[in-house]
Amino acid sequence: MRPGPAARPPPGTSSRPSPSGLGEPLHPGMTVGGPPIRLDDFASMGLDPAPLNGREIDGLVRANGTVVLDLDGTFELPEPFDRGTPRTMITTATGMAVLKPNHPDNQTIESGFRAVGVPVPDAVRAMNAREAARTGDRAALRAFVSEGLGRRSGWSEPVSTALLGNWADSLYNEGQFSPGAVDQFLAEARVINGQLKPIWLRQANRERVRLLDVPLGDGMTLYDVLSGQPAADTSFEGFDDPRLIEILEALSEEDQAVTIARSRPGVNSWPEAARVAGVPQPEVVGEQVRRKVKRHANQLTGHSRETGAGMGNDR
Repeated sequence: MRPGPAARPPPGTSSRPSPSGLGEPLHPGMTVGGPPIRLDDFASMGLDPAPLNGREIDGLVRANGTVVLDLDGTFELPEPFDRGTPRTMITTATGMAVLKPNHPDNQTIESGFRAVGVPVPDAVRAMNAREAARTGDRAALRAFVSEGLGRRSGWSEPVSTALLGNWADSLYNEGQFSPGAVDQFLAEARVINGQLKPIWLRQANRERVRLLDVPLGDGMTLYDVLSGQPAADTSFEGFDDPRLIEILEALSEEDQAVTIARSRPGVNSWPEAARVAGVPQPEVVGEQVRRKVKRHANQLTGHSRETGAGMGNDR
């Protein structure tokens, strides 16, 4: 393919690549923008490109996503050209023009920028990645995730999902990107990545959640480990009387809740147990339940003694 003449840098711009050029990763916080570019230096082709010649615009890509570099000041298109073509370009005698995708000399929009020493805009790279996500080009998408965004391969799914979102609507509706379009796409990718993260890898208040079926390797889960070490039942800790069940059966549901709460570690009084159980007037109810439990325990103790004495008389 014959290279075209050297490109003239846009007015008011430097020929040195910017930090958002092809060799630098695209990070959150970057925006699309910059000084206006004259179309006689950098012509952006839309569905009707001829009236645009000589005007100043801020957008780098028009409604159909294609870009044309007018290297010699004359903006002419070879006929016929395909207005519905994907984002591809070719160098001609008059600059860059869009041809049909099966043309042997076409090249990607990014290589067109690099060929003339123009840094590839972040929005263009994102739009190319959007096309890759739409067509299922996994290799191009992985390259964008790793080289363009500096992310690991696990980000491919959230990035591809975000790329197909509405962040580029302003391009199709207004003919140019809104200033925060790329930021919107990156923010959406971060949200989706968090949603796709497994529960056992998430954090809440800087603490990780652990599920019983979390994999531990060799086909084992956390449940397999814990099931071999059953935790002691501390529900009735502090009650040495084996007749506790009889006492509980004699109490109301509210009194049972207070009694069970009293058995828990760290609960040192009956009023505190009543507060833990969530009953009203914990000071009063706690004391009432204490007396009931003591009374039932004494009754059971007396009954046991009478039973023991009767058995002794039978000997």
